[in-house]
Amino acid sequence: MPTPSPIRPYLLEMAGYTPGEQIAGVQIIKLNTNENPYPPAQSVVDAINNAARGLNLYPNATCIPLRKALAAYHGVQPENILVGNGSDEILRIIVHAFIGKGDTLGVVEPSYSLYPVLAQLFEGKTKFYALEGLERLPENVFNGPEPLFIIPNPTPPIGTLFTKAEIARLCRERAPRVVVVDEAYADFAQKDCISLLSEFSNLIITRTFSKSFSLAGLRVGYMIAHPDLINEFNKVKDSYNVNGLSQAAAGAAIAAYNEMRANAACIIATRDKTANTLQNMGYRVHESHGNFLFVVHPDAHKHYLALRERNILVRYFDLPSLRDGMRISMGTEEQMETVIAALKEII
Repeated sequence: MPTPSPIRPYLLEMAGYTPGEQIAGVQIIKLNTNENPYPPAQSVVDAINNAARGLNLYPNATCIPLRKALAAYHGVQPENILVGNGSDEILRIIVHAFIGKGDTLGVVEPSYSLYPVLAQLFEGKTKFYALEGLERLPENVFNGPEPLFIIPNPTPPIGTLFTKAEIARLCRERAPRVVVVDEAYADFAQKDCISLLSEFSNLIITRTFSKSFSLAGLRVGYMIAHPDLINEFNKVKDSYNVNGLSQAAAGAAIAAYNEMRANAACIIATRDKTANTLQNMGYRVHESHGNFLFVVHPDAHKHYLALRERNILVRYFDLPSLRDGMRISMGTEEQMETVIAALKEII
């Protein structure tokens, strides 16, 4: 007979979130977790080195220097911003505030698979709204009853970009219920919904430094929302949730935003070039506004495994709507040439 566990039963039943595969000790081309192939600006590295001298001290508990920099960057006030240990923590804070036992979180499907895991963590349920053709919002999503609805824009793993008008309609018709727009990949779409914040107090926008700013290894994310919401979320976050090195690096990255935009432009060009090449090879490629492509082929799983044998990691999702495709993060031009050459051999 198994030993009784003091862990709460609902946790024992959870599967949890599965991150992209990480392989150590092997020379690989890692294109499975939508990381930026380019390093951060040298000024970011310098800021980290300078901040290291203060490691004996706790970091700024409210991240006020970084919040001021972000506020200036986005044209909002520091009171509109809360910074976290990656946008995953930001999302967890939001879900914690709105979802409890028996409550329902609304999400589109497919999208970021962490969302329903967070709902489960707080004993909530998830209502999935299937995207029509993997790309279009269904009509019933606009008047859904859930207290919290999360939509990534652009949405992984497809890369669909919903219009600002669609997001505004979501906020308008779901009010006073809250809409979260996860803009992790917005810099690769070169469009965002920041301007809607002045119109809708029930809108929260989340961002990350992991993608366009090349800081995935430091874990910095943030939300932009009405100050009344931020005040409540501050009750949920940890006291010193963002370490000093991360705060310094993120502040320097914002100051060097032109370098980020140049890198993002390179990734966009690589994405569009790769999409055209793969289409000519017989793949069906969804239009993407992220730093990745979702490519469809009847033998997608075999191609995924064959790439892995060649030490090229891409992402395969064993879900009914996604089993005929794989998501390929954009690497450097040289890396993508290697991927294309490998796929030509595999086909």
